Amino acid sequence: TYTTSNAAGGWAWNSNGSGGSTPGGEYVADYDMPSQVSVSNGLLDLTAIKQPVSGTNQGTAQTFPITSGAVSSYGNFEFNGGYLQISMKAPSGDGAWPGLWLMPGKGAGTSGDNFEIDLQEGGYTGSGPANQAFSYHLHTPSGTFGGVVDTGIDLTAGFHTYGINWDPGKSITWYLDGKQIAQVTSAQVPIPNEPMELIMSNQVANSNAAGWHTALDSSTPSSMQMQIDGIQLYQKAGSGDTVTGANVTPSTTSSTTAPTIPTTTTTAPTTPTTPTAPPSIAPVLTVADPTLNVSGLGGTVDLGVKVTTTDPNDVVTVKVTGLPKYETITDKLDGKTFAGKDITLTAAQVDSGLTLHSSYKGAAHPVATLTL
Repeated sequence: TYTTSNAAGGWAWNSNGSGGSTPGGEYVADYDMPSQVSVSNGLLDLTAIKQPVSGTNQGTAQTFPITSGAVSSYGNFEFNGGYLQISMKAPSGDGAWPGLWLMPGKGAGTSGDNFEIDLQEGGYTGSGPANQAFSYHLHTPSGTFGGVVDTGIDLTAGFHTYGINWDPGKSITWYLDGKQIAQVTSAQVPIPNEPMELIMSNQVANSNAAGWHTALDSSTPSSMQMQIDGIQLYQKAGSGDTVTGANVTPSTTSSTTAPTIPTTTTTAPTTPTTPTAPPSIAPVLTVADPTLNVSGLGGTVDLGVKVTTTDPNDVVTVKVTGLPKYETITDKLDGKTFAGKDITLTAAQVDSGLTLHSSYKGAAHPVATLTL
């Protein structure tokens, strides 16, 4: 039994006498069983099938419509920092929710149960076709950083390499097939600095997730397969990065050439130690229409938000809270799409123009208020 990050809601991985488990919560249609995990021809297979199974969801007995598989490295393989890459062929079909994620490991202790790093969550909607979506997140004690990117690639058609370069306490950078997708630094949100386990799960989303993710329905294939071809972790000697666990035998040599990780990252401008200028004026956030409201089913709207600052040394970020799961925000600077109840944007992203996308299609009339 494992417990997810407190910052991610504290969902428990429940188990029963059959050895099954699930992250639980209102969006999950699957219950994970050992029978759905196998290795064949050098590939790890996690297979979701339309077969009801009895399990528990956050302590309550429940019958799940999908039997699937997941693996966890808890206590056996945990690391703190480095470049991790995973070659995965994602499953295809409505509801398919493949996940590659890091959680606080056994070595983190209870005090470290505050972070979650999502390398990839497939199947998200609202930013192009769901089979092309790259969804990344960092859940922290002070909020969530993340988004959804339309890669323009069918990620279910073949194997792709999902990478993450984690500099503990400093930054996290996400990659797809060697191309940088996103980056977050400690200037925006706290960066974890503790041993974390790797979880790979072939989850399936139910109809409660229909506002922001594809959902299990009659068109969902009877069997959906998530395949892993290889996992590599690279850590630079002398960096202080660690790897521990019952199954770990660290090696300092390898016949495989480690990938080149970009060394140029965005850094905060240097602030003089003895400034002669008067104190800077605090940055100003303006909203063109504070009374702006959106109603109806789906659609987009420009938010009209701007940031101004008189000090070129300011490192300004804007936090947006209250975004419901069926809405996303896209900036015009780099075309990135963000999702989550707490997101953090740079001033440049805000000034480029923000567009709110709503994919809500239900019959109810939910109300959500955004706070900046």
